[in-house]
Amino acid sequence: MKPSWIHLARGRYVRQARVGLGELREELFGRQGFAGPTATLYHSRPPGDVLRIVGKLKPRMFSTRKLMAGEGNDGRGLPLPFLTNSDVTLSVSNRRSAMPYAYRDADGDLLYFIHEGTGVMATEYGPIPYEPGDYIYLPRGTTFRQMPNDGLTYAFVIESVQPIDFAAHPQQGRHFPFDPQLITVPSAEEYAWPEQDEWELCIRSQGELTSVFFEKSPFDVVGWKGDLFPFKINMRDIHTLSSERIHIAPTSWATFQAPGFVVVTFLPRPSVNDLDAEELPSSHRNIDCDEAIFVHSDTGREGASFIFSPQGIHHGPPDAFRREFNRKRVKGMQTMLTGVSVDTFKPLNPTPAMLAVADGETTEINCR
Repeated sequence: MKPSWIHLARGRYVRQARVGLGELREELFGRQGFAGPTATLYHSRPPGDVLRIVGKLKPRMFSTRKLMAGEGNDGRGLPLPFLTNSDVTLSVSNRRSAMPYAYRDADGDLLYFIHEGTGVMATEYGPIPYEPGDYIYLPRGTTFRQMPNDGLTYAFVIESVQPIDFAAHPQQGRHFPFDPQLITVPSAEEYAWPEQDEWELCIRSQGELTSVFFEKSPFDVVGWKGDLFPFKINMRDIHTLSSERIHIAPTSWATFQAPGFVVVTFLPRPSVNDLDAEELPSSHRNIDCDEAIFVHSDTGREGASFIFSPQGIHHGPPDAFRREFNRKRVKGMQTMLTGVSVDTFKPLNPTPAMLAVADGETTEINCR
């Protein structure tokens, strides 16, 4: 292993990466996401202009609306997985009615991102009202019952085998990326639900469901204390780093982390004011990471669309998109993408449900 301080350059290149490229095109080749050793490769033509791909490493962009979770037609249904590995499972949820049971996931921590709809996540700790833009964290083994208000609640669901924690940003201080006071923590209170002859608790363990029946409601907690509890934080209360002079690596916007992946929140932000610096990301090969992005909203792109970029494949804005963006670019303009990216350190495997809707759709990737 060579010393990490050795940094070399050969051939044609620019002194400051991302600034003053002229006709050159950059490609970032890196390890450990954007945090490890990197090489910036300079091309005379746009890198990554692919004619076709034969094999499993296919970038995909598709509408998650086509993934129909069982909850949409059956109150007893559960979120539908579409990408998974041994660390994390990504699913969509389209619940229209209250869970007719209490639910407990014994396989992992759950992180719900609410894309559409309002309602209450009833937990044994107390109720958590939700709205679009909310992250709802449910520790592994938490008893809860999702109860939408009238209409659909559409959510992107992240299940982690290992505990989910907030991403560390020690250099930014205690109030970045958000003030901890803005976290919503439930208070124990009695739920005004009608009496029943029996109460069902549905437990998921090792991917299988077991129903346990009780005489009394499992939601009878009158108080709690400790450092293990569910909560929510809305993306509008999260700050994002930006720079006047250079595009910031997206992992600096990480909100959550767990062994094996990070969760990055994309938010509208001012673009780089130096018009000689690149605002759009370079074509990049993050060889140690898959990138999976749930689009909450964006100009010109459908909400609830999904962008999947497997490790080893170039991804980044097509050159035609880059040229058009730079033609319209002015100082102070805003980038409008909001969404949730899950960057994993092990390859993600598409489920049959994803392949059924994603194959044959566009593979244009212009997200970062």
